[in-house]
Amino acid sequence: MVTKAINSLTRRQLQAMVFLLVLPAVNWLFAVTALHDLGIGTLATAGRVAVRLWLLFGLSFLALVLLRRYVPGALDQDRFWRLLGVHIVVVVGAGVLIGPLFDRPAFMEQTNSMLMPRIFLIMEIVVYVAVLWMLRQQEMNFATADRLREAQLNVLKSQSNPHFLFNTLNLITAEISTDPDGARETVFDLADLLRSNIRLAEQRLVKLSEELHLLSLYLGLQQRRFKERLTVSFDIDPRTEDIQIPSLLLQPVVENTIKWAVAPFAGPASVEVATELRSDRFSIVIKDSGPAFDEDNIVEGDGFRILRRTLDLQYHDNYQMSLSSTAEGGVFSLDLPTTPAGGRDG
Repeated sequence: MVTKAINSLTRRQLQAMVFLLVLPAVNWLFAVTALHDLGIGTLATAGRVAVRLWLLFGLSFLALVLLRRYVPGALDQDRFWRLLGVHIVVVVGAGVLIGPLFDRPAFMEQTNSMLMPRIFLIMEIVVYVAVLWMLRQQEMNFATADRLREAQLNVLKSQSNPHFLFNTLNLITAEISTDPDGARETVFDLADLLRSNIRLAEQRLVKLSEELHLLSLYLGLQQRRFKERLTVSFDIDPRTEDIQIPSLLLQPVVENTIKWAVAPFAGPASVEVATELRSDRFSIVIKDSGPAFDEDNIVEGDGFRILRRTLDLQYHDNYQMSLSSTAEGGVFSLDLPTTPAGGRDG
């Protein structure tokens, strides 16, 4: 909960909260405790200390805001020592301007009464600036990792596009000489499919409904190729349609299904795509009517390599993927959270 709260704050909001709330409160408690130990901790004295402390840090905050606006280089978040020096000068300078927090009793030495609070204040500023700088470095690391993940996903998509193109071009070869009109219709359908494929490839995340539409176009072309012997069905939970997933995620699975469970055989074949929502997770299941296979000796091709790498980049270890052989045929199952890790649509 604390980490989420910190991550939801910008650095400027954090600075405002620290200077206008945290530091005055901490120093007030410290001062009131010291005054009590000295035997001069009256309610009136505590009130005067509170007013001066909030004035001190309010002026410091105002000075830092003006510096950030008119001299932005003075508060360069990437230069720790400059950032620390400016904060110390501003806060200590405001302290000199405000003066002592309370009237010094006669029995207190002047040097000790002025020196210790300033040392304590400087230590607080050191800790604050160090935390601010570490948050900045963490933010930069996250941004770098996000850009790297985006680049890796783009590389994977660029690898999958030629793979997809070569497979889909094979759909029309059988019709070119025997059925020119059918081949022409297939080319038009292929153009629609490629147009949708290119549009989705430009996005990082897409709605599941868009991905399923792409699959329906692809499977429609496969039905034209295999005629009546291929049956396709969709059983889609309407609640899953708006869930976002990485673009072109399911395409390698369906291509693999056609390649191994449909194309090599002359008999009737079927492909079924189903989705289901369960709390904050959902499943995608693709079934085929292909022959049994040895689950222990599955060799992943380029399509599944790209799929697994995409899942690793987008969901880390928060997903489950399986490919199993049953009496009815092959079953591919994918279990995902409804929200991809750290990702927003780019």
